[in-house]
Amino acid sequence: MMMRPTRTLLLLPFVALLAACSGGDADTPKTPYANTITQMTAFIQKELADSGATGGISIALVDDQTVVWAKSFGYADAGAGILATPDTVYRICSVTKTFTGTMIMQLSDRGLLDIGDPLTRFIPTFSIQPPLGFAEGGPVTIRSILTHHSGIPGDIDNGLFTAEPDPDFNTKLVTYLQGEYLTYPTNFIWAYSNSAISLLATVISNASGESFQTYSDQLFQTLGMDHTSVSIDSPNVATNLAKGYQAGLEVPRFYNNGSTTGAIVSTIQDMAKFIKMVNAGGEGERGHVLKPETLEMMLTPQNGGISLDFDTRIGFIWYLNDAGFAYAGRVCHHAGENPGFRSHLEILRDHHLGVVVLANDVQIPYEEIAKQALKLALQEKTGLTPTPFPEPPYSPAVEWDQARLDALQGVYVFSRTLYASPVPFIRVQSVPGALEWTNPDDGTTIHIVPKANGWLSAPGSQAREYEFSEISGRNVMIWHGKGQSLLAAEYYTPPAIPAAWKSRLGTYEATNCQSVFSCGTGSLFVAEGMLGFDINVLVPVSDTLAYICGLGRKGGSSVQILSVPPDGHEELQLLGIRYRKSANP
Repeated sequence: MMMRPTRTLLLLPFVALLAACSGGDADTPKTPYANTITQMTAFIQKELADSGATGGISIALVDDQTVVWAKSFGYADAGAGILATPDTVYRICSVTKTFTGTMIMQLSDRGLLDIGDPLTRFIPTFSIQPPLGFAEGGPVTIRSILTHHSGIPGDIDNGLFTAEPDPDFNTKLVTYLQGEYLTYPTNFIWAYSNSAISLLATVISNASGESFQTYSDQLFQTLGMDHTSVSIDSPNVATNLAKGYQAGLEVPRFYNNGSTTGAIVSTIQDMAKFIKMVNAGGEGERGHVLKPETLEMMLTPQNGGISLDFDTRIGFIWYLNDAGFAYAGRVCHHAGENPGFRSHLEILRDHHLGVVVLANDVQIPYEEIAKQALKLALQEKTGLTPTPFPEPPYSPAVEWDQARLDALQGVYVFSRTLYASPVPFIRVQSVPGALEWTNPDDGTTIHIVPKANGWLSAPGSQAREYEFSEISGRNVMIWHGKGQSLLAAEYYTPPAIPAAWKSRLGTYEATNCQSVFSCGTGSLFVAEGMLGFDINVLVPVSDTLAYICGLGRKGGSSVQILSVPPDGHEELQLLGIRYRKSANP
């Protein structure tokens, strides 16, 4: 999302940055993790310097019920020269969702809801149209929302980040969804949905009979998290709230109206208490949070029978697979991003080791830092060392009939990010004995040959293999590598483009932006026989309706042409944002 920075900060001198790379230590007991601490201190200092970060980062490492290391680096407020400390309050971004899941399961424990309940039990006005391209959608349940399998479009976030709080955000979202379409049938595919999770604030409030903030405050009190809130204005967090930075610029102050999706602010000291609760099987610092069996259910894969999910494993909110920690047993984790902020929480359940990293600068490699700390701590505690990703069984190159290769050529629309380039598709070509396409990042040619296992890879290499298959009625490309299999792209047959859509080609500007950040512009275009908007490939359904192609986060989302009163001019609507064609080409 593009942002309008409020002011530019001068780059801090390198010497000053290094001087600021050590905030205050938490008052924690002596621990045996001296090697981890020494290595991570040097590692983080180097990463901060190399990244050119303006802000800072805080990290806490937890062994069972003990915070063995809590440390901060860099600045909470670079302009004022205020160093980050373990008491610095950060936006924890989408890690908020792990608390949302906890609240929902608390209400289940208390018999106030059933996760199998339809959403309409708690939001009677909720309705949405069946998914485009499917015969039906199925009921949206609380369970399907908790696993990101509801089919509710993922990022209807116009009005999510505002200069003043909007207590009616969810009411407006429900009204908007009445004119929207499901992206996929319920439980068809994992598709991350902030919008669906946002609706759980209303569920929690209506089920408990309390406001979401009141209910969440009770959870934080039970956990002993005294410097945590869903509101940046709460007295217990406002004083120490860090400023966010992006590309050296201070991010404007904003409210996150998605209270259940990304609004929580906290410290690493408080977040460590949340890790302790997980390690303790649901017991918080000041009382009972969850039944052990309920927590176990949350941390058990719930999508094993959904073939298009491949190796994505999710419980209730928590992600449960991490190929980099395959040697370490059971794992649960979640990460988050807000403008100017990043977060990562990960727990090795079999070893009762957890780490949380909070950063107020998007330049900082927060996830890499979190995982490196966890690997070093695990090694120091158990002697276990990271193992290479397993080598796939050797499969020699074979020859396929050229007609078999020809049948695979065509356009493939990405389902997840394989390249840094914003190009949303590749065109696979068959050549004698192989398939080829152009790498969008650098223009090089990807050349893959058939293998005896039915997959294809670069000659003499099995580090990255590609499989082409029909699954759940969709023709897809599957990526195998680094110990996992992931959905890469979907085959796309460009349909005829109606003349009405061709007449609308051009640049569009947002007309209803309700964000402290820019909603941007978009271009409606035709390329290689395909209709597209911004970086999305579209499937026209009628002269005024289309949807985004692909099996990803935005896949299946509708694109609608609306007639806007009073003059009846046309506007293009996508994910809550309306765009009007620019008068200038």
